[in-house]
Amino acid sequence: MIRFLLPFLTYLLFIIESTVMQVFTPQHMDNDTVLIPRLVMIMIGFIAIYLSPTRGVVYGMVFGLLYDLIYTDLIGVYMFSMGLTAYITAFIARFFHGNIFVTLFIMLIGLSTFEIMVYGLYSLIGIAEVAWETFIYQRYLPTLLLNGVFVVIVYYPLRKWLLDLSAGLQEN
Repeated sequence: MIRFLLPFLTYLLFIIESTVMQVFTPQHMDNDTVLIPRLVMIMIGFIAIYLSPTRGVVYGMVFGLLYDLIYTDLIGVYMFSMGLTAYITAFIARFFHGNIFVTLFIMLIGLSTFEIMVYGLYSLIGIAEVAWETFIYQRYLPTLLLNGVFVVIVYYPLRKWLLDLSAGLQEN
């Protein structure tokens, strides 16, 4: 049963990210900023750091494909970006001692990599027609702030649960 809890929790975050959080965003308040919750990307980053990099990349590719199939017309951008971001996050985390500040910094690097990669790929293809400055000030910085707060909130319980899960998986 414990094997299905991690994918279920990640899927639950996917549902929360796409439904509940849309009610609380400033787009409904005549504001130009765009807050994009990246709860699944944060969960994948935690999986890559505290469980295993391979598992993080697999989760990134699976949930990235789910994003591509549900939200976009172009398959592969989110799948590639989430998988590569999970790998980069796990790679950076190997060199540092994991406390809340280091993890927050690594997660912000991962989220930055992800957001800029998705924007860059969509700009390269010609789908994103938003100027770089507009992207930075209206989407990137507010999104980074929102997700940074989420990382701080879930750090202790999620880290403890993933470390316990990792220990349980190593025993089996």
